[in-house]
Amino acid sequence: MKAARLALVLAASAGLAACQGDEINPSATSSMSAAEAQENLLTLAPGAALSASQQSQLASIRGRASTAEVHLARIAAAPGRMLGKGAAVRLAVAPGLNVVAVGERVQQRAAEDISWAGPVRGEHGWVQMVFMDGGVAATVTVGRTQYSIESLGDGLHAVSRIDQSGFPSEHTPDVPSGALNSSLDAAISGIREARSSGGDVGIAALTQINVLVAYTASAATAAGNIGSKIQLAVDETNQSYVNSGININMVRVHSVQVTYNEANRSFSQHVTALRSSTDGLMDNVHTLRNTYAADVVALVVNDSEACGQAAAIKATATTAFMAAHYTCITGYYSFGHEIGHLQGARHDRFVDGSTSPYAYGHGYIPPSKSWRTIMAYGNNCSNCTRIQWWSNPSKTYPGTGEVMGTTSYENNSRVLNETAATVAAFR
Repeated sequence: MKAARLALVLAASAGLAACQGDEINPSATSSMSAAEAQENLLTLAPGAALSASQQSQLASIRGRASTAEVHLARIAAAPGRMLGKGAAVRLAVAPGLNVVAVGERVQQRAAEDISWAGPVRGEHGWVQMVFMDGGVAATVTVGRTQYSIESLGDGLHAVSRIDQSGFPSEHTPDVPSGALNSSLDAAISGIREARSSGGDVGIAALTQINVLVAYTASAATAAGNIGSKIQLAVDETNQSYVNSGININMVRVHSVQVTYNEANRSFSQHVTALRSSTDGLMDNVHTLRNTYAADVVALVVNDSEACGQAAAIKATATTAFMAAHYTCITGYYSFGHEIGHLQGARHDRFVDGSTSPYAYGHGYIPPSKSWRTIMAYGNNCSNCTRIQWWSNPSKTYPGTGEVMGTTSYENNSRVLNETAATVAAFR
């Protein structure tokens, strides 16, 4: 990752002094500067009383196939004051297991609208968090184990260990490529070549791609705080760009609830309806797209048929549309995955041997088959963990030191860098 590694502490039960929590690395903790003094942002609250709506939301989270275990937790008073750059916060994710993170990437849009992220000390990992409307939405990654934090309201949160094998299918069986139009939709000119294969953030200027995110009422109800979920998806996508040397900054320019009902409709119908401006289903999205100059339009749905689908692989301005399931857009990176399709990226070669539009445009699974990049399926690695990186032969995965792609076939980072300027000019 491009930023300097700041102190984060992974803590586990070890019978240490209560004032330190259950930390396995007390010597590292004691050496932290006063500016990095840890504050408890989230503490477990197993006996908390729940309202009827909180019980319903918790039951929904527990009922997901992607939920391995769930614990109740309570956020600290005035959490926004803790989320500055360089601030260290402790997050309880399970009994006897705390993660302490120091803010490295912080964006404050308002007093209670903050994106905050930083790495984990003691083990490879990352905390990606959005504080909004008094609660947090976060993905906590420690090694290849992930936790999701979701607000239940009134300061209470559900902390879930994620089981990626429980997410819906990557894409629907009728559209295995992941896009309604998997061939080149039209000739696209004016593509800016990357300075090198993959490039490095900081060498080339960042290209801003604007995204408009629509969501259904069903997705909003199921997600709880849909606004923070959507912002977290955007933040996770941007962090994946930083990780992989991709010179893009994605900006959510507007979010809107649509009247579209996804029930009894397929993912292909979702994408077709989103793209259409004359079928009377979501026609207002096109006006909003022009108003907010959105290059790409995304629809978040509550449909477990699949994690997502794009309108095209290497889209034009008229096909830059995609839909994704609300659970998959964070922690599984389907939000970025589908936009990757729109930029010309394809799945790993085990499931997709096409060389159009780029022979080098595939996701990657290493020989160890212990992880896979954002565009790769789990078919050829026993559903190994999808990580927050794109294929790039000039990068190595910090968790294992393995190279993350090949020059000839697996370099999604190059694809995204080369098509960024074209997509950014759609509006």
